[in-house]
Amino acid sequence: MTIFVAQHTFECVVDRFAGCAAFFSAADDSTKNQYDRVVGYWRGGARGRQVLTPDRYLWRSLDSLGSILMFGIVFHFGITSIKLVTPRLFSTLHIKNSIQSAQNCHQIIGAASLSPHIREVVYDSRDNECFQLPPENVGKSFTLHSRHTHIDSGDALEVSELEEALTEAFCGITALPRIDRVVLNFWPSFLSQSGREVHETPFWFTNRQHTLLHALHYGMKTSRMTALCLKNVILPATCYDFVSSLTDSPLSHLSISVVSNAKVDAWSGSKTINGSLGALLPSPNSTLKSLVLRSPQGPYHSLTTRLSSFHYPSLESLVLENIVFDQMPSADGVEEFVLRHKDTLHRLELQSCACQIPASSNDTRWWSTIWQRWAAELTSLKEIVVNSDGLRYVLLDADRGYVPHGQISTTVFEDDSSSLQMFKDTIAAGRVVM
Repeated sequence: MTIFVAQHTFECVVDRFAGCAAFFSAADDSTKNQYDRVVGYWRGGARGRQVLTPDRYLWRSLDSLGSILMFGIVFHFGITSIKLVTPRLFSTLHIKNSIQSAQNCHQIIGAASLSPHIREVVYDSRDNECFQLPPENVGKSFTLHSRHTHIDSGDALEVSELEEALTEAFCGITALPRIDRVVLNFWPSFLSQSGREVHETPFWFTNRQHTLLHALHYGMKTSRMTALCLKNVILPATCYDFVSSLTDSPLSHLSISVVSNAKVDAWSGSKTINGSLGALLPSPNSTLKSLVLRSPQGPYHSLTTRLSSFHYPSLESLVLENIVFDQMPSADGVEEFVLRHKDTLHRLELQSCACQIPASSNDTRWWSTIWQRWAAELTSLKEIVVNSDGLRYVLLDADRGYVPHGQISTTVFEDDSSSLQMFKDTIAAGRVVM
């Protein structure tokens, strides 16, 4: 009994990509079970001989399968394997936060027969998982400048090897001629080579983030990538040199999801760990058209926002989530950043944003003032989206960070709501209020 299976496919499955999440994300449970049985048979000594070499594929025959059942399994597996290496299913490459996965994906990127098909690279995607900092770290005195931890030294060695493997993988995106999008998800744990989940210290977490971003920006110098999504990042106090030095950025879309101040404070013991929103923004250029700044699990604000030097003359869409607006407008603040793009901005979305109210002053800047100003000056805006929780006010507490202001007066609430509605009506009418 003889069937033919593409050796190119078999090598991808058995030798090169075994255990790689990028490959098996396309396979269902039934296929995986068949894979386990057939690979066991193949590695157990199935005899094969080369019979045909058409173009890219070297065909191999499997003799003496021993049963009709095994023939059916191998036949179905062969068909499935061929489908799995089609360009459509290899367009997205997933990298787990482990040494083995990073090494496997580095090999895939270096494979001349596969790299032209990869359009997207996704790092450490975890479905339905909420970002949770390790509870055993809360309350400990960690710093970003020392390795003062009680973590096993063997784990520290694996962290170093993991960073090296990830650096090689992301520097290698220059070899992907059709890469369009990269998604980096940062979670405070990694998979050890023994399969154990290891929780990370603030130093490891932020250092790995820095390592990956540095490697990625190195690859971006010669890459055609146009979209970058960063999830669960902690912003440095100042802009990374490798970000500011990339003056000819190819990005047209950038999404940054920031870890909220409260979560980082409790984990790291530092109230100043989260820095400027501008730390990861590309240098001013004419390619960026869409920008998303989120802090999904709590408000984000930095006293060193430093946005005054950023202007993107082609920016059309801006999304802000859980971002705190300054007490008063300033060139470095978010409010003025929005207005600097009044000539090109078509869509503005605010989700659960808040205005900061000074603790001991009556000089409060209400949302109604912002809506009225934007209605008059955002002349190109075609759509404004504000969720039902988008008219909040917060106070800055020295110990607890930003806390809700509490109940505001009915008059203030009505003024805010009516000003927002007038803003929306102005946009819908296609005219500007003078």
